[in-house]
Amino acid sequence: MTKYCKGIKVVGAGYNFHYKNGKMFYAHGNYIKIENLITTPSISKERAKRCFIDFKNIPTDSVTGYIAELLIKNISDELNPLPKLVYKIYLFANHENNNEVGYVDAHSCKVLLTEPSLLDWAATGTFATRYSGTRQAITQNYTGAFHLADSTRGAIIHTWNLNGSINVQNRIELSDNDNNWTAAEHSATENDMGLDVHWALQQIYDRLNTVHGINSFNDNGFAIDAHIRYGTNDDERDNAGWDPTLNVLVFGDGAVKYRPVACIDAVAHEFGHGITDFQIGWGSTGDPRAFHEGLSDIWGAIMESRIRPNSTWQIGEQIDLSYGCLRNIQSTNDPNARDKIANTFGSTQYNSDDPYVRSGVFSHWFYLLVNGGTGTNDLGRSYSVRGIGMDYAESLIVQAVFDGYLRFTTSYAQIRTSMINAAREIAGANSFLEQQIENAWYAVGVGSTQYQYIISGPSSICSQATYTIDNL
Repeated sequence: MTKYCKGIKVVGAGYNFHYKNGKMFYAHGNYIKIENLITTPSISKERAKRCFIDFKNIPTDSVTGYIAELLIKNISDELNPLPKLVYKIYLFANHENNNEVGYVDAHSCKVLLTEPSLLDWAATGTFATRYSGTRQAITQNYTGAFHLADSTRGAIIHTWNLNGSINVQNRIELSDNDNNWTAAEHSATENDMGLDVHWALQQIYDRLNTVHGINSFNDNGFAIDAHIRYGTNDDERDNAGWDPTLNVLVFGDGAVKYRPVACIDAVAHEFGHGITDFQIGWGSTGDPRAFHEGLSDIWGAIMESRIRPNSTWQIGEQIDLSYGCLRNIQSTNDPNARDKIANTFGSTQYNSDDPYVRSGVFSHWFYLLVNGGTGTNDLGRSYSVRGIGMDYAESLIVQAVFDGYLRFTTSYAQIRTSMINAAREIAGANSFLEQQIENAWYAVGVGSTQYQYIISGPSSICSQATYTIDNL
């Protein structure tokens, strides 16, 4: 059932109801809240068409016709996208720039969003990637060549080349004439890192979408724009990031510390920052920054284990020029890791105030949750955790992040509570999942007790006896 507001179609909103034996047993859909939206357009369809023609820089005399549809659509150009009244404009024009439809604000005439006008330009390219061997990935053929663009999924994925700039307005396309992207053609300029990034983003999107029903960072099809060869100096080139203002990904081509920053876990780490921005909203300073980094390392480990397993618990093991990895979330003080990170909340190391160091509490908790372990932490606590495996742990992270459990959390104690509540939705109260979540947090110094089974009864028996098990 599609949703309408005052007779205007709301794009992407509606509900499906499923019946069995005459009774509804399942309902699902997407609700878009509409408040204070003026549904009477301030401009005409004709003016919206002219605004889009100007935006695309198409000569007016080449346009022979157009289609305009008035819609309400969530335009994802901000962290909390709001429904907007728009004209969807499709042009009939024999011009190379006429390759998109536009969504034009029905009040201001501003072009808010564009999407490819044809989806059958997609092709499967062969990529000689830097870090993952020969791979297949979706590209698109337009303006006489194949490009690192993909509109076959629920969110458009586009990989651009900044060519040594930090200004996304300077971005240019990456292209190939025959869709066989060879190392000989693209590695000398390090443009081949774009192949790693583009392929990885498609794999990350598919993992979230196919297994968990998640559609991009915001779960509503937000466009995934990545930019390679970012940076004008060594520090910028030796980096990668998520821009929370422009909502785009950037990847440096490496300089002094790193090779091109395009391996699977690095791409997933930055993608994770985008998820956190949309779903949780943690800031970029203090403890929220530590939470950001820890959760992004968790996403890096999850996606590497699912897409191309390779030293899952080491982050950036393929790109560091001097160390075995950037961080090791299994062995947090690995001498062969560039950054040593804390594994215990409140320890001397943790209190260094470096957000990357403090992030280790979160990422190491996840390692213990997946794999289990026994030992004594930096505060002298003896702990024992029985691992739940990656399947359950991944589902827990998706549940906690995309169902809002982690919003408004400001401490590790609150994150612990949120994870427990997410586990209760998955498996019920006092489940094995909940118990091991508590034990793993206890192991990293968060929470006052660990969950233990206590068996009481006689120390010896002849034929029969009664025993009591607490906390089962």
